[in-house]
Amino acid sequence: MAFVIQSGSKQYTVIPGQQFVVDRLTALEGDTVDLNLIYSYGDLSGTKTAKARIVRHQRGKKIRVVKFKSKSNYHRQYGYRHEETVLEVVK
Repeated sequence: MAFVIQSGSKQYTVIPGQQFVVDRLTALEGDTVDLNLIYSYGDLSGTKTAKARIVRHQRGKKIRVVKFKSKSNYHRQYGYRHEETVLEVVK
């Protein structure tokens, strides 16, 4: 019984009990958040929100950005790590 939820400007297809990663939320670990329910099947067809529990906050994989110009001795490298939140669908 899969359904589609929305967090921020992104949509995710999830099932109850599944853990998934979204952009960083401001709530604390262990809190329960309500997510907009976009599409659902079967017995969940009348509800408007889905409940998810925040498992942990984490940082994503490092992304490297490299700038390089040939024959001019120019090269720059920088990177960042995206802030993420792991959620588990409760209901």
